[in-house]
Amino acid sequence: MVLNGRRDLLEQVTKTSSSDDQPSGSTKRTIIHLRPMRQEAGPERIVEAWNKSTIYIQDYQPGITEYQAGPNTMMEPVPGPPHDFPQYWEDGWIESLPIQQGPNINVAESCPSSAPRTRYSAFWEHIWTERRIKAHAWQKMICQYKKSVKCRHDNVSLASQYTEPVITQRNKKGSFQNITVEELFHIGMFYRPIILQGNSGSGKSFIAQKIMLDWASEKHYLKGFDLAFYLRCEELMCLSEEMNLIELLSWNCNFSSDQISQMLQNSIQRVFIIIDGLDDLDDLRFMCHEFCISSNLERAPPEVIVCSLIRKQILPRSFLLITTRTEVPQGMLFLGQQHFFKIVGFCEKGVEEYFQKFFQDEELFRKAFKYLKANKSLFAICSFPVICWIICTVMRERFSDGADVTSGLETTTSIYTGLVSTLLEHHCQGLSQSVLTMLRSLGQLAEKGMLEQKVSFDEKNVNETISDPAASPFLCNFLSRRRIHQETMFSFMHRSFQEFFTALYYVLLDEEESQRKVRELLHTVERGWALSCWSDRDFSVAGLKTRHSKLLQPVILFLCGLCKTEWIPSFFKKHNMAVSINIETQLKEWINTCSQRYQNEHKLFILCCLYELHDKSFVGKVLEHLSSIDLSNIPLKNADCWMLQFCLQNCVTISNLRLNITSENLKILQSALYSCKELWLKVDHITDDTGDLISALGEGKIMKELIIQDQKGSLKKRTKSFCQEIIASVENEDLMLFVCCSKMRPSSIVSEFTLTCSRQEISTVNWRIFLQKLCRSTGSHASSVDELFLLDVLQSVSGLKKVHMQTDRWTVRWNPIILSLVQAFPSLNELRINATVSFNPLKIIQSLRESLTRTGWTLTVWRKSVLIERDRKSFRVSQLRTIKTENIESKRAESFSGQSSSDDAEVFTPDHVQEDDEDKHKNSYRFVCPHAGHFQCTLTNIVFVMEGEGEVRYKTVSWDPRLLDGLGQMKSAGPLYNIDCFHGSISRLHLPHCEISEENKDGLAVAHLTGGNIAIMQPLQVTETHVMIDIRDLSIFGLIKRMIFPPSPVAAQVLVFLRPITLRQRENILDVHLLPLNVPLSEVKDQHTENTHIKTSSKCSLTPATEYSLCCQPEESTVQPETEMFECHFGPNYHPTFEVFVNVNIEEVKLSLLDKTEGKEVWLPRRIPLTDKDADPPAHKRLTESEFVKKHRDELIKRVSSVMAIADGLRTKDMIPDEMYSKVCAATTRQEKTRLLFDVLDSGGASVKTEFYSLLKDEETFLVDELESGHSGQQ
Repeated sequence: MVLNGRRDLLEQVTKTSSSDDQPSGSTKRTIIHLRPMRQEAGPERIVEAWNKSTIYIQDYQPGITEYQAGPNTMMEPVPGPPHDFPQYWEDGWIESLPIQQGPNINVAESCPSSAPRTRYSAFWEHIWTERRIKAHAWQKMICQYKKSVKCRHDNVSLASQYTEPVITQRNKKGSFQNITVEELFHIGMFYRPIILQGNSGSGKSFIAQKIMLDWASEKHYLKGFDLAFYLRCEELMCLSEEMNLIELLSWNCNFSSDQISQMLQNSIQRVFIIIDGLDDLDDLRFMCHEFCISSNLERAPPEVIVCSLIRKQILPRSFLLITTRTEVPQGMLFLGQQHFFKIVGFCEKGVEEYFQKFFQDEELFRKAFKYLKANKSLFAICSFPVICWIICTVMRERFSDGADVTSGLETTTSIYTGLVSTLLEHHCQGLSQSVLTMLRSLGQLAEKGMLEQKVSFDEKNVNETISDPAASPFLCNFLSRRRIHQETMFSFMHRSFQEFFTALYYVLLDEEESQRKVRELLHTVERGWALSCWSDRDFSVAGLKTRHSKLLQPVILFLCGLCKTEWIPSFFKKHNMAVSINIETQLKEWINTCSQRYQNEHKLFILCCLYELHDKSFVGKVLEHLSSIDLSNIPLKNADCWMLQFCLQNCVTISNLRLNITSENLKILQSALYSCKELWLKVDHITDDTGDLISALGEGKIMKELIIQDQKGSLKKRTKSFCQEIIASVENEDLMLFVCCSKMRPSSIVSEFTLTCSRQEISTVNWRIFLQKLCRSTGSHASSVDELFLLDVLQSVSGLKKVHMQTDRWTVRWNPIILSLVQAFPSLNELRINATVSFNPLKIIQSLRESLTRTGWTLTVWRKSVLIERDRKSFRVSQLRTIKTENIESKRAESFSGQSSSDDAEVFTPDHVQEDDEDKHKNSYRFVCPHAGHFQCTLTNIVFVMEGEGEVRYKTVSWDPRLLDGLGQMKSAGPLYNIDCFHGSISRLHLPHCEISEENKDGLAVAHLTGGNIAIMQPLQVTETHVMIDIRDLSIFGLIKRMIFPPSPVAAQVLVFLRPITLRQRENILDVHLLPLNVPLSEVKDQHTENTHIKTSSKCSLTPATEYSLCCQPEESTVQPETEMFECHFGPNYHPTFEVFVNVNIEEVKLSLLDKTEGKEVWLPRRIPLTDKDADPPAHKRLTESEFVKKHRDELIKRVSSVMAIADGLRTKDMIPDEMYSKVCAATTRQEKTRLLFDVLDSGGASVKTEFYSLLKDEETFLVDELESGHSGQQ
């Protein structure tokens, strides 16, 4: 039995003593011994009484419901009373004892003095004395161990300069929250390992050492641990011999194996182990599955022991804290659940605190910090603790020299060169070798470590490279214990210096060797990037290359920084240490290429490279060619924002920019964001500062669209924000502003609203005040919201044209609000209100309808929406003509009983009908119906409900954008079909849709186009696959849907086509189309007749306006673009979303589709054969001559150079009139000549085009081959 607390203990013992199951005449006696507990002893004890003379003491952690069994979890029986417990009594006294509360009850104090004493044997006295002696020895040993830990970790820098960096944790909703070191050890985390991940120089080891020191100092948050061990992986990797766990811990803390074993055996409470610098995760994952040990005494290499600790194969009750540079995919290495945290560096107050501790002298601190604050970009980069230390060191030396304190300290590289230069000048005088020789030696050692992924070097290897390593200020040494001796090991003062000296080494090599090594470096990094985009990395080699490329990235950064020669200190220039122009060109070419292929973390790294180069003209050239910069998956730090500000300020315009940023850091970037055409921001909470961005949209600074989303974070953050999302876009000189109010403000009657006003009016609106009013109104009580929100807030926006609002439910209080709105805004033309929960307006809107009619407005009810418009007697073609059918509900009820499902239809394949020359590439279908019934087309999935026999002709036509604009929030949801039936026997249509959510299905309708007008038809029924409508007359029909809600997933398809290959071609080219599922495959195939369709399982779910990336194996293949946004596009043209370039000798590739926002695969890897075995042959192997000329008209006008030679050839065959020939000759430019020549081709017919093609192929064979193979920019 397990008893929680002292009161339960005494009650339970009493019951046991008086139980009736004892033999008659026997004397039962239960003796209870409670050891005196120190106030700081930690958790409570659980005492179990098993028989009359034996008890067990176990640990108990409050809040943990299940005790986990394991080695050393139960103490040995305590057979007798402690020596300092003077008396104990018979069972009978317990019932009358007063019970004292509290964890440290002393039973002796609560016992009556008159209780009888009982003698106990000398044997038990002896046993107990021995136990007291052992316990005393164990306590003494622990005290000695804690002293040794203090000596090891309580050095000057740690004790006096420790400043806690910011640690963040990502919650389930994707947002980040800060957490302190002490909060890491919350009681709820005790059974889960803590993973601290951070980049080089973020302070991981500093935190680990400080925690170890706090345990030795008995800080309160670590008192739950009897023992703590610190394992530094950098040192463990130096050990080659096998050992067991006890020996490994002994090696690490300089205690004997027997002492460590005794510590573990006597450790009542938990054992705490810190594993610092666990970066070789892929190697460990392999070992975990192959070589894990299960006993403390089993011998194995140190890395296997570490792996076994992580997997809980040994010391299963130990608590682990692990630091790593590598981002750890959850479940990759560890068993059970873990807590992942990221170290992001110092905050602004942290930088100030570190400076104060470093300089100590108050006057010197204020002077240094003043210089730092004056340089904002330098202040931002101080968020990295190692950079902060370097800057402090450089400043201190420059203060003593009287030099300019912050001169040349702009980029990371310039800061490192500043420190290296300072140390060379002040601490490297009188060395036995020249400075250049020493730097080359250090670089050679650093490069070897980078390539072999080593950070520690044995003395022998170091001496072979560096003549006097102990005198080098850039190396530090430590003693590594071996079985019978100690060995001196060396490492760089920080890992980042190993990266810096590797880059410097490449600079100091001769030209040819330097270029070769840089080329290999760039290739290795990009290859790792390509592999990282492929989520199905089930082979260890790919994971190793990905991780290795990440470790090598800082070397590229330092190489870029060394290109900035004017920031390299004079000491470096004196020794001619600068990057050659050829290496700089090599780096720039690589940056330019990669910038167009990668997004998110790789794009951020490329921007960092541009910042290190600090070449403003080159930055502008790179960014202006980018279609998108997507950093939405990376929360930008303060230093990132200053870097990004520099890049954006040197670029004329950015097409699309997506950022994840805090509202504070948004202030850094705000002025630089005005160059964006489309801007998407995810902020921690939306503030009124975003009003300036809306104003910028109106002034034309932000050209097209602005999206600001509030992160779905903690309750504390969400309550700060008054809205969740703001979308502002400009279309046809109108601004449409969508605001989604915060769900944390339940008092507001409006959850979403959309405003439309003239773009000219935007600059006259103070959007900051508008947002401030909105913030106050959404926080008000419900009684005051009506007038305040809908009148006060909206009145701050002049020139309102449309207002669309969404509310939970329609109530009677909406009536006066609506009347006030239509009277207050003379420019208002449309007011729409949508109810999401309940809607029963028939009883409450009749009076409203009458009031509106008297003031010149009309009110229309459609499902849960109310549309209020100004009354107009006529409608333009581009406007919505709403058909109101009073008996629509009864009509539905009548039709449901007799209608059949689309699945019951008889399937047919239509005939293709040849159209005129203009529509040669448009499918026109014919179906001859033999009898009445339901018939489904296999190509388009349309279902025709026929009343009798008849001939049906139908084809797809293009949506008119002007008609779609007139529909407001209604957008196309399927292809547009022109349907005709000669005998008029079609009674009903089932049009296929691709919607998945029920909410979106409710918003589906059918657009009916007749005579230049468009009307909306309400469906009779919406099934899982089709929308059913009754029809009276035939014309043009197409699906539309409301776009009130944010985009949600739709049924989609991934279509793969293989382009024809020419003799000169060395690559196969795959065209990959992402399309809604209701786009007919036949339409796409007939637009790309020269390509071969490759059959594969194509169905998937995609979300409109979401970024996707296509992943391809083998890794040598190229995919362009790297990411693309999916849109529901329904013709007239179907261009490929992605192009894949694969070596011509490869017979099969593997494709998958990745959602970049969610970071998950939405179309799992498919094997795609590149042979004809599983491919549909193209409809035409080659375009006819006339088709070639027509298809490539624009490209030919741009690129044909032999215009006059072709014109002469046509003239000799009398195919061009003399007058037109003279005009061609007189034209001044080549393009103008070609354009005139095409006028001749258009009027001359197919024979002239055939002759033109023949002459062109003779004159410009390469151009014809390129266009026929599909390599042109047109494609």
